[in-house]
Amino acid sequence: MIIIFTIGQVAAKVGLNIGAIRFYERKGLLDPVVRNEQNNRLYTDDEINWLIFLRCLRETGMSVEEIKKYYDMVKAGTSTLPERIKLIQDQKQALLDDIDKKKAQLVHLEHKLERYYRGENY
Repeated sequence: MIIIFTIGQVAAKVGLNIGAIRFYERKGLLDPVVRNEQNNRLYTDDEINWLIFLRCLRETGMSVEEIKKYYDMVKAGTSTLPERIKLIQDQKQALLDDIDKKKAQLVHLEHKLERYYRGENY
């Protein structure tokens, strides 16, 4: 049995606002979905799962253009697996690099707080 969700339900499930979902559809990051008699968008678990992953990619800093490239490769089929793997590996490395930078920034802030707690003024 296929469960159908409205755009409002999808937005709540995925953690995106309705405008973002429509934006992704306009940008070609989500195929146009089925509509009911009232012209409301109707989504399945497949679209929800894709939107969850799309949100993850955006949160890692991947651009809309890169996600579009990735999505087009997914739709092209398994022949694009090596390119998709490379794209995801590159994004993973960029995220790991960003985490390292954030950890260094955190250490710097902790040292500053320690100095303030000791009564130093700089």
